[in-house]
Amino acid sequence: MLALDGSDPSHIGRYRLVGRLGEGGMGRVYLARSPGGRPAAVKVINDRLREDEHALSRFRREVETLATVRSAYTASLIDAELDTPPYWFATEYVPGPTLHAAVVTHGPLPADLARVMLAALAEGLDAIHVRGVWHRDLKPLNVILSATGPQLIDFGIAKDTGASNLTQVGGAMGSPGYIAPETITGGETGPGADVFALGATLAFAVTGRPPYGDGPFAAVTYRSVHGEIDLNGVDPGVAELIAACVQSDPALRPTPHRIVELCRAEADLVHHPAYQRALAVGSLADRERAATVVDGGMSHAPDAVTAFAPHTAGSTAGAREGHGVTLLAPDAGHLTAAWPHDAGAPGPHPGTQPGGGRAPSSRRWLWVGIGAASLVVAGSSALYLYHAFDDSKDSASPHVSPSASAGRAAQVSAAPSDSGATASPSPSPSASDTGTHLPDAVVVKPPFTFDVGKVIETVRSKLIMQPDGNLVLYDASGTAHWASKTQGEGNTAAFQADGNLVVYDARQQPLWSSNTQGAAGAVLKILENGNMVIATDSQVVWQTNTAG
Repeated sequence: MLALDGSDPSHIGRYRLVGRLGEGGMGRVYLARSPGGRPAAVKVINDRLREDEHALSRFRREVETLATVRSAYTASLIDAELDTPPYWFATEYVPGPTLHAAVVTHGPLPADLARVMLAALAEGLDAIHVRGVWHRDLKPLNVILSATGPQLIDFGIAKDTGASNLTQVGGAMGSPGYIAPETITGGETGPGADVFALGATLAFAVTGRPPYGDGPFAAVTYRSVHGEIDLNGVDPGVAELIAACVQSDPALRPTPHRIVELCRAEADLVHHPAYQRALAVGSLADRERAATVVDGGMSHAPDAVTAFAPHTAGSTAGAREGHGVTLLAPDAGHLTAAWPHDAGAPGPHPGTQPGGGRAPSSRRWLWVGIGAASLVVAGSSALYLYHAFDDSKDSASPHVSPSASAGRAAQVSAAPSDSGATASPSPSPSASDTGTHLPDAVVVKPPFTFDVGKVIETVRSKLIMQPDGNLVLYDASGTAHWASKTQGEGNTAAFQADGNLVVYDARQQPLWSSNTQGAAGAVLKILENGNMVIATDSQVVWQTNTAG
């Protein structure tokens, strides 16, 4: 839990705020106390969303859902203000770690606990489904392990069966790896999508691995539609239950009530030794909830990158290196790469599906500019600035295709252009090519601007603002592991003083953000393990989940 700062009010309604539990795209969640001392979780919608009808609709939907659903598996609504800003609601405060935090800290659940956990969560889903409501974002981060059993949280995108679809055109609500195939492909979506997410959630719980592998949103969702869930090493009986839940055809999935019957659970859930160990992960749970943002999640709190050497004479761009860590000062020298006069930046090209065929227009694939690269070494700081350019006007950009194999990362491959021309990927020079030592990790202080062609590189990772307008994080082999999934000539990215990482178009309109505004004192880190995070002194507030 974060301490309150100057941006936080002291009271919301009749509730005195104690600390900040979390922050996401919709708003902030506070631990608060009523005048009588009762603890509560108070969620307040962001000021910037007060006039956004779609956001307000989602916020009101969450309140209506909580008012409708009264179950042992959900926190009860106790108060709300939806008529006068600031808009907020209060629920019972449920202390305890998330299922994600428990698995990360103590490892996968044993088979007997997994079976009873599946039954308990299915019972919770059944309790809300019979009231005509389905969750739509069930995942390990949205399951709290309380002293009385698991609790389902975050009904911000829940939907009742009689409501209009709140998903915007071309969008799919949920989190990659836990989104049902019919939601992704545009099929009829219903409570069966919760059953799919339940199976994927238990797959993570019994393996400690993402159910459909890591990688960009497009790659993970492709595998969840066309690939197989990762159940390697799982108890056969539990694996069979999970496999039934994640059937591609929602009609073949068991109902939550049927899942409870199939589990034949006999273990005492809350007194199971592994469950009791999980309840001890309180501090990590607070940090994790604070990191629950759109496209976000937690694996574990990475080690702090704190060792910095004094400024090195002769280095440029305010870059400092010490103990394998490079610190980039705020926009010193602006670090802008200039394009050659005789070369044009490659623009976006239509994607192809793995195995051939045009990709649906609603999906965005990641593109890599090809050609030579220019290198600038900032003293001994090993900060690289690359700008890719196309040395053939007829060539097309290679693209990153999501792999159909759940265990294989998306690889850079040549793809035909509209004219049929095919380009061969041309990798940027590596540290071994140039004889330059790369740092193990990089810390970027705001404000910092990523113009087209700007690259920050470590031994394991490379972050680049591509000419097609996509901000992409690659590993040392050239495999894309995360991207903003934005396109447009003239796009730039900015790590801002408010702690938010934002991609802007040429007109300075935001296209994507990390939704971490308000994280005072935050820095952007590319860590030694390949993960990219935005972190304050006390916690990680956003990350790419690319540690390997």
